Amino acid sequence: MLDTIYIVRHGFRSNWVVSNDGTYNATIKSPTGIPSDPPLTSYGVDQARQLGVHLASLDIKPQQIYSSPYYRCLQTSAPIATELGLGIEGIEGGIAEWFGTAPFDHPLPATAELLKTFFPNLNADYTPIIIPAVRGETMAQVHNRAAYALTRLVEYVDKTHPKVRAIVLVSHAATVIAAGRALVGDPDMDVGAGTCSCSVYKRKDLNSSPVWIDVDGKEVQGTGTVDLNKGPVPVLPWRGKGILGGWTRERNGDCSFLSGGEERNWWFGGDEAWDFPIAKGTGVEKTLGTDISGSRGHSGDEITGKGESAKI
Repeated sequence: MLDTIYIVRHGFRSNWVVSNDGTYNATIKSPTGIPSDPPLTSYGVDQARQLGVHLASLDIKPQQIYSSPYYRCLQTSAPIATELGLGIEGIEGGIAEWFGTAPFDHPLPATAELLKTFFPNLNADYTPIIIPAVRGETMAQVHNRAAYALTRLVEYVDKTHPKVRAIVLVSHAATVIAAGRALVGDPDMDVGAGTCSCSVYKRKDLNSSPVWIDVDGKEVQGTGTVDLNKGPVPVLPWRGKGILGGWTRERNGDCSFLSGGEERNWWFGGDEAWDFPIAKGTGVEKTLGTDISGSRGHSGDEITGKGESAKI
């Protein structure tokens, strides 16, 4: 049974910007050809190697790796897989990047088939729980997405890989924060999210199982792939209790194993100041749940802008 989840952020990446009309421009061409899908810098690759060495040194080592479908996360996953002697179990849209709501389409990540040409140890047959929304999400929605996706993922691992005790999720700053809050059940919790940081969460009750009832007491979908372009995920009652009986956090954004220490920490601003007006008719306008409080960065130096594009 799964009792430990390591949640890590990708390494230091090259930059990209987006204009108000939805035009993306990258400083370094992405191997996938998607401007919003930049690679790591050489420094970020080195950070990822150090993270892999750290995870391989732990008493309870991750037995599976799940990655966001963006190139920088797979590039971070690769040295982790090498150090642990594992493949990459799958790419999961439930832990993908957070883009604010917009009146234009954000570029979708590359397909598993294309990504496997760059990362041969990727299992391209894994069926993702979530398909990301091209028009983005509100802050509340990314938290609800993380809660739903992690509930489904833990259930999947327990059922299909009952001997797996620990997994590592490779994600992005906003989703790292949202996932940690969802596991613990605290929408105000401060979560460290520096590049290649590592947070550790322990399951409270191994006998817990998901109950597919939303905050309104209605039965919800607990199987199949959920396409966020057709509407947001069901809102599970994670606030105040966490998912699957709750989790405790043993380490918060640990960067002690990195030669450069904590860098490029990020946090929600406490509002949706960088969100574009929600485009009608996309399903994204159905904001479920309440807005989430901001999370303070440990470094104290604020980074602002449109989502992850401001994190470098």
